[in-house]
Amino acid sequence: MEQIKKIVERFINARSDLAMEIAKLKDQEVKIIGTYCSFAPEEIILAANAKVIRMCNTSDEYVIVGEKVLPSNICNIVKSSYGEALSDSPYFNAVDLVIGETTCDGKKKMYEYLESIKPTYVLQLPQKNQGSEESSLWRNEIQRLRENLEKQFNIEILDEKIREAIKIKNTERKTLKNFYESWIKNTELISSKDVFTILTNFGYRLDNEKALEDIKTITEIIKSQPKLDNKGKNNAPRILLTGCPLGQKMERIIGIIEEAGGNLICLETCDWMKDNQDLINEDIDPIDAIAEKYLQIPCPAMTPNNRRMNLISELIDKYNIDGVIDLSLQACLTFGVETVLMKRFITEEKNIGYLNLETNITAAEIGQLRTRIEAFMEIL
Repeated sequence: MEQIKKIVERFINARSDLAMEIAKLKDQEVKIIGTYCSFAPEEIILAANAKVIRMCNTSDEYVIVGEKVLPSNICNIVKSSYGEALSDSPYFNAVDLVIGETTCDGKKKMYEYLESIKPTYVLQLPQKNQGSEESSLWRNEIQRLRENLEKQFNIEILDEKIREAIKIKNTERKTLKNFYESWIKNTELISSKDVFTILTNFGYRLDNEKALEDIKTITEIIKSQPKLDNKGKNNAPRILLTGCPLGQKMERIIGIIEEAGGNLICLETCDWMKDNQDLINEDIDPIDAIAEKYLQIPCPAMTPNNRRMNLISELIDKYNIDGVIDLSLQACLTFGVETVLMKRFITEEKNIGYLNLETNITAAEIGQLRTRIEAFMEIL
């Protein structure tokens, strides 16, 4: 359908259009805050009348720049993100403040380097997401971030502004989930690649109202169409993709899965499911509510990380998943070590197919990745 095609194109172009959108905001003297992780609470940033740019990078070009300073045997996300800062990209140059987080050792040390380039605030994550001490620590971190933004930008962030921001973000999450759930019932209509491009690129469209209108429009189109018969994708192996955040490189993997005859149903990554699974409680203290929601993000940085296994188990059952592909970047210990637990859980408890891919998804690796994914689809 032509209308769907135009909407998808707007989301595909979201990243390339970002520089122009940022320039408009800078002309209006809007503050821009760069984040590198889902743990950075966007509600606090919105309440500060600022806009969020997600800076987590996987570009091979910036990896080379980052390796001029950082060790070569650390993960490409760290090297690429720092390489972008060194290259003074239009996005990084526009940022007024960087918000980091202590999810892994590589990123923690990278933020120390970033401090000499750009004002940087690092959220100190607890090591586990259960217990009163951990909840209290994380709540205090959210409050300290609020105070830091107030000082940095010479503003006051009122509770009422935070409540408004919570409602805005909850509306976004509900709208995106409604779109996703509608597509799940009729996956023939739009490709997995296009659907997950919409979901993962939503945050790069800085005019959120227009982006939400596009989501609502495409959702209504999907709902208005008759469910297509059981041919093609509906008979293909239903795949859940989990693991490291990969940015634009995720599109390469999704493309290979589709070309190999798979039907990607779930994207349990930082780019989509992890951050958008839960809503924030609108009826309690706003700082408490934000802390409660974000601490439950099922990230391997937490130990133990039972919530990730529980979420994946729910998704497998809910969406009738046939196989799980678990992506881990080379040298990413946080996700890499958890692959042993994940394989055992998927193959023994859920009794479905499992494939681990340790990769940087460079051009040289595409052929091998394609071979392994095609073989996995044949087994399923």
